[in-house]
Amino acid sequence: MSDDLEELRKRTERGDRNDEIRTEADSAFVDALVDALEAVDDGDRPKTVAVRDQHVAALLAALDEDDAEMTAVGNALESSLGRERSEEFDRSEIVRLAVRVGLETATPEKTEQLGDAVGRHAQRNL
Repeated sequence: MSDDLEELRKRTERGDRNDEIRTEADSAFVDALVDALEAVDDGDRPKTVAVRDQHVAALLAALDEDDAEMTAVGNALESSLGRERSEEFDRSEIVRLAVRVGLETATPEKTEQLGDAVGRHAQRNL
């Protein structure tokens, strides 16, 4: 029986250490995000992103020609993020929302870290 307890203790210690390593890495990434936000605010990093994707470019071009479709896509993206519905969208807003939905869906922990970094960045700049 004591061997079982010893084995359980060893596994628990490893889990605690792994959790500690993960927490340290998460904290370091949030620090890096805060630094990146600072660099964007200071003009050292661009505030925009560029994407080369001909299929997405074609979709956005078609949406530009159809306000109802643009609004439907925008509202669907907002709904995925749990946001209130807007009445108007442009290409930039659609891309911004789509990136956020993708990040939230695929890596919600990164979205949470970004939120933490934005909060920390705001506190620094009060």
